[in-house]
Amino acid sequence: MVYLSKSQMAEVEYLFNQSAQGIHVLFDNAMIRKVLSRPTEEIDFFTFENVNKVQKVLSDFIAKESLAAKKAFLESLDQDTHELLLRTYFNIVENSIYEQGALKH
Repeated sequence: MVYLSKSQMAEVEYLFNQSAQGIHVLFDNAMIRKVLSRPTEEIDFFTFENVNKVQKVLSDFIAKESLAAKKAFLESLDQDTHELLLRTYFNIVENSIYEQGALKH
């Protein structure tokens, strides 16, 4: 289990809110298009192994103390893990948009 400080939680919420508005601070727009243009049905995205992996990677990502540290963490990931984290990140963003009843971008 990961424990987040108030400032870490505020930063993550800020990043999700920015992404919900179409402002993607952490991810390159070309990479977003490339990864999300391929439906998850075409890949083994929802496997037990991926769920365990994404829990760890997402926890490590969120726990980074600053935006620069989060970007450096993303850059350190191999392509498959980066794609897994990107898909998960935007799944969270999409679900939060639906929960809020906000318009999609």
